[in-house]
Amino acid sequence: MNKRVKRLPLLFGVFAFFLVALLTVQFLSNMMQTIPIPAASTSKHRIALLLEGPTYDQGWNSSALESLERLKEQYGFTLFVADNLHVSQIRETAIAMGEQGYHLVLGHGLVFSEPFIDVAPRFPKTRFVCFNGKAVHPNQTNVSYEMTSSGYLVGMLAALMSSQHKVGYIMVDKPTEYAQVEGFRQGVSAANPDTYVSVQKVPDFNDITSALQATHRLIAEGVDVIYTTGDSFNLNVITEAQRADIYAIGYIADQRYIAPHHVIASLIQDVGKVYTAIIDQYLKGQLPSGDVSYGLSEGVNRLSPLGPMVPDEVKERIYQELELLTNKPQGEHQHTSGGQ
Repeated sequence: MNKRVKRLPLLFGVFAFFLVALLTVQFLSNMMQTIPIPAASTSKHRIALLLEGPTYDQGWNSSALESLERLKEQYGFTLFVADNLHVSQIRETAIAMGEQGYHLVLGHGLVFSEPFIDVAPRFPKTRFVCFNGKAVHPNQTNVSYEMTSSGYLVGMLAALMSSQHKVGYIMVDKPTEYAQVEGFRQGVSAANPDTYVSVQKVPDFNDITSALQATHRLIAEGVDVIYTTGDSFNLNVITEAQRADIYAIGYIADQRYIAPHHVIASLIQDVGKVYTAIIDQYLKGQLPSGDVSYGLSEGVNRLSPLGPMVPDEVKERIYQELELLTNKPQGEHQHTSGGQ
């Protein structure tokens, strides 16, 4: 009798052990069914996209992300995206991409140029691409936009649509932006030499506060057409123009949807075409080192459809000028810049 009593705790212990083990196995099985297990990447190419601003800006940065996501589906490469990078973070981020074996690092703007020049020699097997900067190493490519002709076309449109003969331009105060401003002035003068041009400068492509202050100054001056050439702040500038019942011209993406009765047109920089060319050439081993340039002639810069407020005679003149500029040989362009 005593032996049976002594065996009971042992039996209960064994039973409890197997019960706990069974429940644990069942729990883990259920967890495996609810938690997705990432599949191992079979891609031979790892690409990183680095952005200075947010991916939701409906302009420069969002266009880059949308293009790369589309190309990722087409070509099957692995894509890493880092956005809202401060200038102080770029160098370390580029180093991290090199150390992790990324094959292609795309810095979407001028601000990535100097950090890439510094980092590129350390990772000769990684190709570094930036916009509107410099490419001094064999594993670097710099992409520039020819902007004088585009600025000329937009300036002509702004002048032709201004009833007050006063047009405004909101620019980011960076060296790459002055070629388009000069083209804009030339286009305004060609359309109407008596039209006044007010250029307002802001320090950054995403400085909404400064851009709104610039917009209010232009409105106070009596400007009735504003060309906004920023990034995140274009949305805010166009909204303010709509409130003041004046016209605006968008930039980077077709922004007529923001205020269909107030946005005359947008100068579109087809980031998708640029990235399609870059990715296609890279995967074929044909991406050139050094500088490459795109503009109206290549279809990378293009004018959106004109809004319903644009008279037929203005449309005719703009389309005639666009045809002349589009057929203009690349060598005749005076300045290369634009984008960011």
